[in-house]
Amino acid sequence: MKKRDSLLGLLLSLIYILFYQPTLAAIPTSSHTLATTPATSALPVATASAAKPSYNIGILFPNATDVRSNDPALNNMILTSELTIQLAQKHIQEQNYLPDVDLNFTRYYSSQFNGGKTSWTTTRMIEDGVHAVIGDMVSNTTQISAGLTGLFQIPQCSCGASSLDLSDKASYPYFFRTLGNVVVYGGALMEWIRQMNWSMFALVYTDDDVGQQTSLQTLITSGSRIVLVADSNPANQILILQTARSMGMLSEGWVWMLTNDLSEALSESVATQDLVEFDGLMFISGLWNLTDVPAYNDLYGLWQQQPVPDAFVDHSQWNTLGLSYNGPNAWACAELLALGLNKALNEYPGGRQKGLSDLSANSFNSTPMTPLFYNMNYTGPGGLMSFTALGDQETGHFGLQYMLNGSTVTYAEIRDGVYQPLPNVPILYLGNTHQWPADMAVRSSLNPKLSEAAGLALYVVACTGMVLCFITMVLIICFRDLKMVLVSSPIFLCLQLLGIFAAYVSVLLYINDVTVAKCIARQLTLVVGFTLVIGSIIAKNYRIYRVFQNVFTLQASKLKSIYLLRIVVIFGLVALAPLIVWLAVYPMEVHNYMVTMNTYCKLCVYPTSNKSVDWIHLNIAELICAIICFTFIMVASLLAWKTRKINSKWSESQQIGYVSYNTGLSAIVAAPAFFLSIDEYQVAIYLKLAAILFSATFTFFVLFLSKLIFICKYISTQRWFLFWKAYPRHHHKHDIDDDRMGSCSELTSAYRFETQSDSNAHNALVAKNLLDFTVKAHEGVLPVKKRARFHFMSIWQLKHVVVIPSKQTFVLMTTTGHKAEYHHYVSCQGMPRNSTGRYIFCVWTDKDTQLYFQVHDQNALERWVDWFNGEDRPDNTMNDERQDDHDNSIKQPRNNKMPSISTLGGASSSPFNETSTNGITSTTSSTNNAIDTLLVPRSSVYHHQSSQHFQHYPPSIMTPVATNADHTDTYNFYGAPPHHNNDSNPISTFGVNHDGQHSADYSY
Repeated sequence: MKKRDSLLGLLLSLIYILFYQPTLAAIPTSSHTLATTPATSALPVATASAAKPSYNIGILFPNATDVRSNDPALNNMILTSELTIQLAQKHIQEQNYLPDVDLNFTRYYSSQFNGGKTSWTTTRMIEDGVHAVIGDMVSNTTQISAGLTGLFQIPQCSCGASSLDLSDKASYPYFFRTLGNVVVYGGALMEWIRQMNWSMFALVYTDDDVGQQTSLQTLITSGSRIVLVADSNPANQILILQTARSMGMLSEGWVWMLTNDLSEALSESVATQDLVEFDGLMFISGLWNLTDVPAYNDLYGLWQQQPVPDAFVDHSQWNTLGLSYNGPNAWACAELLALGLNKALNEYPGGRQKGLSDLSANSFNSTPMTPLFYNMNYTGPGGLMSFTALGDQETGHFGLQYMLNGSTVTYAEIRDGVYQPLPNVPILYLGNTHQWPADMAVRSSLNPKLSEAAGLALYVVACTGMVLCFITMVLIICFRDLKMVLVSSPIFLCLQLLGIFAAYVSVLLYINDVTVAKCIARQLTLVVGFTLVIGSIIAKNYRIYRVFQNVFTLQASKLKSIYLLRIVVIFGLVALAPLIVWLAVYPMEVHNYMVTMNTYCKLCVYPTSNKSVDWIHLNIAELICAIICFTFIMVASLLAWKTRKINSKWSESQQIGYVSYNTGLSAIVAAPAFFLSIDEYQVAIYLKLAAILFSATFTFFVLFLSKLIFICKYISTQRWFLFWKAYPRHHHKHDIDDDRMGSCSELTSAYRFETQSDSNAHNALVAKNLLDFTVKAHEGVLPVKKRARFHFMSIWQLKHVVVIPSKQTFVLMTTTGHKAEYHHYVSCQGMPRNSTGRYIFCVWTDKDTQLYFQVHDQNALERWVDWFNGEDRPDNTMNDERQDDHDNSIKQPRNNKMPSISTLGGASSSPFNETSTNGITSTTSSTNNAIDTLLVPRSSVYHHQSSQHFQHYPPSIMTPVATNADHTDTYNFYGAPPHHNNDSNPISTFGVNHDGQHSADYSY
């Protein structure tokens, strides 16, 4: 608003000058006489001698009588400056600075509250032909006058305006000042704060809404107790102080520093009984009593001889504090302008006489007389006057005072940036105390600490988890050949333990002091731990998913370390890359943030990342990393859901599913912590840490509790109670075989078929039906998959398939026989082979459901399609194929740990599946027409007595009788082999080893 008034006044003045074409001529006045009429415009009364050219200097101040009631300090400054300039004029004459020039001073009156009036007065002053100006006393009116004088290259010196806006040389090219601006004041204040051993302060400035309580309330919550008021307007300063007083901010523990002496203004505007509340209020002002400077002592001597003006507010302060109202600065302006003219004449192009001639003809060239021109090594009552290119003082002299009973007491000085405390002058602070206040309010940290219950609980839980992880890892490594460890893969378990251990470490890094190293370490440690756990779970579960998607091309080798480590490393690099790049580009710092008046928190921030964005809880790199990690959780959860029905085939699928789901739940719970404000810091930090601890602890107990129990039982059976003895590597071979066989039993138990072969039950079922009949049925074990909307949402599952072509029905039973599904089908058709080379046919049911069946080869495909379509195949062909399969099965290597692939999808019309009552219950026979699925190699590992598993019945009327009675070659798939002795390829959780087969995918 002030700038707009200044520009408006400047524009009006220019219009007036251009249209009325004023004549800039010297005013005939008497030599060395100051005109001080009460008019608001210049009325020169002095006359100049005709022999010498005149150099006219205008004095532009407000009228003291207009401001006395509102601003007593400004009233005293005007009176003091006017009298000091008169004394300087006499001194110039006595020193004969300008022997060939008459120096005239003319008084003009500006208006502090009327910018237009100041503009017209300045215009009239220029019309009167002034060559230089002293003024103004107030910054806003100085901007108006300096803008106009700069257009006409008229030097202007101010002894009271300190606004930083006046340093703009594009707008005020010929303006300079003999007092320090706010920058010099700021440098002095920083030295004062350093000497007071404070590290934090608050800066209060005003724009439009002065004294709003919301701004001061923000100051209270910030915790800062050192307040600097940057506004130099006394009215604004008083309004701010009165508001702060009503809010209790002028009490003990607070420090308020103002940039000018406000004691007199407060004494006028505040009741006498209330002034005691302002005792200890501090001021910084230009130092005026430089007793070690001879020029000041000379001025002080002259000052004591001057009568006290009637308009001076306090006559008792005239001799002691009168010069403090900018008297030395006004003296310096007058002498600098006179010495500057003398320098300009000496350096004038064409010589001094040419300059005097041009001065007489009103054509004096004042272009070089910019602020740097007045650097003449001049030292006056105000000290050394050295100017920058902006017209500001390079250094300054300042006095530090505090208010006491309406007066000021100086307790220290700052000269040329050096702090000099006055001896035997104790500092009085607000609250009428000499006790040094801290820069921040007494406060407590909200960061987790060991000294608090919450921090101690986090520490105990994390340390306990780390100890358990370490003990478990030692046991896993020592007993890595036990079946439960071997099934899970020791490298997988070690990666899980390392990840859980890292999660606990990241929690410990949140406790106690916050440092940059801790901030970086806990970020990286948490991400590394997460990728170790979730990455290894994804790698393992994905392989399980692939294995049970393709049972015919299964290559069930153990989980190789290189495969697992490669996946985990790739995931880790992807998750860590954003953080590493961010930390390399933007340095991290630890900042304190006030939460309430008495509490704060320490946060790791990136101050150079983006000034327009407050990255505190979550920066862009952490956000990307969080999205990547959440994507990993989604993939792990999806794989866990896809393999949820394989828990009987793979002992850990259910546990890993729980871990995946729980990790996702923990991430959802912790997510709001990254977006809560600082006011909710405790909620955010403990929510995040609790989620980490819960997820890590849950993962540990779900995955390792059963293994720890198993290992402890094994240790107790081996009587290993002497912990100082090393683990014996020469224990009995059959113990290891038994343990390993346990895992094989778990893996192959999925393929065991149990049937009710009790003849009494069969006869009872037949008797229950009033009409006994027989139908032709076909039976086998096939991988079956139901078509889903998205093919990857369904998985192949082994089913016991019974087809009754005459009824156009089929039954799908689980391999344990506990659950069956009955379907009517419409058609059956073989599917064309794709790049994976699988043999698949599709069956459409009457409910528009499509079921896919997978078989071993083309012959099996044609056979099953014919059976579903009700077409019989010649028995001799089937017998030949069965014999070929039997021969091939004999050639299987001994290290095959699961039945031949001929057991899957090679069933034929045999006594086992032909004779049926009501098309469901079947009988078995020991003939060579037994189904192909029951033929296995002649190995001692698989030799069983057929009487253990078979009830022999006479052949059905629909079953041709065979002559082969070698029952020992028939493998009952419902039973489990006791053990095997081949240790060449330890089994893993991904199934059994089947050499010579290849894994592939199918899109159906």
